[in-house]
Amino acid sequence: MVEVNRRGFLIGAGLTAAAAVAGDEKVMDGGLAETSRPGVPAREVPLVPPGSGSLAEFSKRCVGCQLCVQQCPNLVLRPSTSLRRFMQPEMGFDRGYCRPECTRCGEVCPAGAIRRMKAEKKRLVHVGRAVWHRDRCLAAQEGVNCNACLWHCPAEAIKLVPMDEANPKSAKVPVVDAEKCLGCGACEHLCPARPMPAMTVEGLETHRVDA
Repeated sequence: MVEVNRRGFLIGAGLTAAAAVAGDEKVMDGGLAETSRPGVPAREVPLVPPGSGSLAEFSKRCVGCQLCVQQCPNLVLRPSTSLRRFMQPEMGFDRGYCRPECTRCGEVCPAGAIRRMKAEKKRLVHVGRAVWHRDRCLAAQEGVNCNACLWHCPAEAIKLVPMDEANPKSAKVPVVDAEKCLGCGACEHLCPARPMPAMTVEGLETHRVDA
């Protein structure tokens, strides 16, 4: 167990350094225009992968080996810098989002911290909830017609409503259905607001699984 932790620490330190170097890279948005990466919000509750059950259970089981970080095809997982969970993976959406069909992290986890599950089961797991920030939203602040979060939400948890209820022609802004939201981070990753996205995801201490 000690060797696994030591190896995880060394691998994770390298990954953290590489992420810092890549932090200022330019990326392409959906329209193939050059843009900067979205900022990463400070979350009250960290996001841990579907299959981990809860933050407490994941923290207890995870050995910090970094296999899930290495294998995540969507670049969502990265080592935590928190002293309590140092080098244990957590989710972030500046480079991608957790696609409902992807189950790679559970397949490679050697400690049972992320349990294996089929894609259809994963679509029933809620790891977080999206939060809308009016002060950052392009529709609310600039009156632009933006529906990026609506288009890309795989759970259909977002709808647009007129910002001014008395004026149906006013700019439309997002409303999140917390019961449907999976916490996948698609809205956070693809929101065009900078430097911080207008949609961010807050983690759930205990994951909710639909019956």
